[in-house]
Amino acid sequence: MMRYYLDILEDAARYELMVNFHGSTVPRGWSRTYPHLMSMEAVYGGEQYNNQEYMTTKGAWHNTLLPFTRNVIGPMDYTPVAFTNSQHAHTTTYSHELALAVLFESGIQHLADRPQGFDQLPDPAKFMLKEVPNAWDETQFLAGYPGKEAVIARRKAGLWYVAGINGEDRSKKISIPFHFLTKGKTYRAELIADGEYDSGFNVKYITVKERDALEVECLPRGGFTLILNEM
Repeated sequence: MMRYYLDILEDAARYELMVNFHGSTVPRGWSRTYPHLMSMEAVYGGEQYNNQEYMTTKGAWHNTLLPFTRNVIGPMDYTPVAFTNSQHAHTTTYSHELALAVLFESGIQHLADRPQGFDQLPDPAKFMLKEVPNAWDETQFLAGYPGKEAVIARRKAGLWYVAGINGEDRSKKISIPFHFLTKGKTYRAELIADGEYDSGFNVKYITVKERDALEVECLPRGGFTLILNEM
């Protein structure tokens, strides 16, 4: 089976094709030899919202484990950012789902919901999904603990994205430090956070600096995305 993976990668390189192994083993460093390997699944991912009742109660908790475990060893095709329900309703908020596009790293970030799931989103969320990079220049862990919460900052050129999720069944405030920003610079920040209910959003525009900190109110199993651009 391992030889089969490598044969595919050799053939794909010859024909200049990108590769996503879905339903696969875990990454084994192959992207260093074969940079056209964009992603591998090897995770209990977003499709399980449809296939298993487990994700109805444990989805948010499970999502906070992955930045500390599976995604550490390589790109992860979780198929994140699902807003609609199929066989089993999922209990993560819309803002939690949106944050996964940044929180989870994958060279192909495969958003696998129905078209109407994205059509119903407010414009800031739609624009964020259209513009979010699929490769990053820098990543910094900001806060979190497996099963409780996770907050990660990622940079592409001069633009920073910060994504955070709440893995617990209670509301909480999550603090965002900004020590990763350039000292002496001011940034315009767009915050897309939980609204008053699971499918709602609260969008704010603020300015922040390197010495600032921001507390974001998250619903149970909620989350947020923060986009920072230097002024």
